[in-house]
Amino acid sequence: MTRNLTSLENFRRMIEHRDPQWMPLDLPCTPPVHDRLVAKVGQDLTAAFGLDFRGCGSGTRGNPAAWREAFRGIGNPVADDAEIDPFGVTHIKPPAESVGEATHFRTMLHPLEAITDVAQLPKLPWPTVITPAQCDEIRQQADRTHAEGRVLQGGCECTQFECAWYVRGMDNLFMDLAEGNGIADWLLDYFTERSIHVVRAYCENGVDVIGLGDDVGTQRGMMMSVPTWREQLKPRLKRVIDAIRAAQADRHVYVRYHSDGDIRPILPDLIELGIDILNPVQPECMPVDEVIPQYQDQVAFWGMVGTQTVMPFGSPDDVRRIVAECGRLAAAGAAVIVAPTHVLEPDVPDANILALVEAVHAARLDGAATVK
Repeated sequence: MTRNLTSLENFRRMIEHRDPQWMPLDLPCTPPVHDRLVAKVGQDLTAAFGLDFRGCGSGTRGNPAAWREAFRGIGNPVADDAEIDPFGVTHIKPPAESVGEATHFRTMLHPLEAITDVAQLPKLPWPTVITPAQCDEIRQQADRTHAEGRVLQGGCECTQFECAWYVRGMDNLFMDLAEGNGIADWLLDYFTERSIHVVRAYCENGVDVIGLGDDVGTQRGMMMSVPTWREQLKPRLKRVIDAIRAAQADRHVYVRYHSDGDIRPILPDLIELGIDILNPVQPECMPVDEVIPQYQDQVAFWGMVGTQTVMPFGSPDDVRRIVAECGRLAAAGAAVIVAPTHVLEPDVPDANILALVEAVHAARLDGAATVK
């Protein structure tokens, strides 16, 4: 197939239902898988696999030593080998003989479970979220990505809820909300403001897609009641999306919202808030052939290739069948970005990854979209 569009042009056509030439492809990987594939192909994966996207983060710098001191100060010290991110989110890497390099099986600590008074929170070593130097780095990444004709996506997932419970503990955060002691409100407001600063910087410095999201779904439904989500999280998410719309100036910055699990009860709310893309449609718990036809005139879909099932445990032919199904959905009018439903973990065979890439490149869209 001859491609006379750039990836960015084709992506916009897909999202806007304007006759894209191909289904855009994203391939999020955990670091061990990324390194393994780079060693295999001998070059940058985006170039080697013809991916349509590059990603960037805000570049926020933290101070782990200051956080260690703060944790000691509230009576909850952490081990010397604990990994502490800029916002105090803390993990312990498991022994290699247990789960090896499985990135998502690190032990998460919740150091702020020791907080007893909301007045303690502002005294913690929260970082400067965005500096001029960080904005320059985002702009340079955007310039490089656009020079390649690709789409730059800026990460701002864990927009409010996840980071709040990561540092406080989920049970504690829900108890804070029930008790009305102000701690959960302070944390949710802090991370909302953090996200607003980040998304403004993305908009002002050339990012094309901003990834928002919090995991609020389980395999069997919502993690919390819908009224609780609407009371506590929806208004805060609206503030972040409104900040994007205010900062995007004369171009449209696409909002992608991520949540794992079955979040069908809040899909109309997310569309009302103005998301452009749902990520993912997790086939293990949200029926793809139900959700996509129902909402395809209102939102695009990014990620339908299951990382719980087909990618680690299926065959290359199984992967090809899923890509063909994505193509059929595109042919029926859905805006589809082909991607795994989450990052690929080390147990995913290389053969399945290569089958995914090859199948997407072999698919051909002609106007209304036909797939071979």
